[in-house]
Amino acid sequence: MEENRLLVLSGPTASGKTALALSLGRILPLEIINADSLQVYRGMDIGTAKPAVSERREVPHHLIDVADPDEEYNAGRFVAEAEEAIRGIRGRGRFPLVAGGTGMYIRSLLRGLDALPSDAGIRAGLARRWEEEGGTALFSELRTIDPPSAKAIHPSDRVRLLRALEVAAIAGAPPSTLKRRWAEGAGKFRILFIAISMDRDELYRRVDARVDDMFRRGLVDEVRGLLSKGYAPDLKPMKALGYRHVVRHLSGAVSLAGAIAEIQRDTRRYAKRQLTWLSREPDAVWIGTENAAGAAAEIAKKFLF
Repeated sequence: MEENRLLVLSGPTASGKTALALSLGRILPLEIINADSLQVYRGMDIGTAKPAVSERREVPHHLIDVADPDEEYNAGRFVAEAEEAIRGIRGRGRFPLVAGGTGMYIRSLLRGLDALPSDAGIRAGLARRWEEEGGTALFSELRTIDPPSAKAIHPSDRVRLLRALEVAAIAGAPPSTLKRRWAEGAGKFRILFIAISMDRDELYRRVDARVDDMFRRGLVDEVRGLLSKGYAPDLKPMKALGYRHVVRHLSGAVSLAGAIAEIQRDTRRYAKRQLTWLSREPDAVWIGTENAAGAAAEIAKKFLF
């Protein structure tokens, strides 16, 4: 077995990644490594569309339910645990399949962690400038330094705006240039990257249907249970798509119908961002949803055997 081969499967939310990964696992000697940044958390099942326990028994899964919602989980931890899982899978004579839609996690595994610099002193100075000069002035500065970054950041997005200016001040180079160098960096694996392509209208229809199904299956009770266990609304996973909306509903800030509509809207926007990321993946092999399982299996077999 060639030791550095790695299968990757990604696509926008609601495109059928879980079903396709399971299908591949049923016909090929694979084990699945989760690359969804929320499925790592225990107790967050419905809102993350986590594969069922029975499906995880049928095809071995890794990096699901490995942290509590109040634990720190980031790209660095994901890479370390994913690499450990890959070694174990290969040791059993099987192939690893990384499946999920969190682009940062996948890119960090394939190309290394983003090494963009940071400096607490510069960050604090920029925060003071935000308070004294306002976001408009700082955004104008970023637009002069790095037009591509300014185009991708909203003028009121304080966190991303200050981070871009921090990187530019430390590195003496536009953040967009540094990010491009990182994204194009050489990897440690020989990769087959399968990406799911889908008509935009059909994708949005699936998104809306999935959100409706999550509420039918008890998303409100899931969030209520997490809050009753003491997981605060300001925890990172509790501020994630879907969960923060239900928290607002439970606080009385929005009706149930309003929460559902907001989640559908924001999930469609998230799916659009995922498609943008995937469109920039240089090695992606795109497959449509019609006979996706058969097409993906044929491609994977040629790569693995």
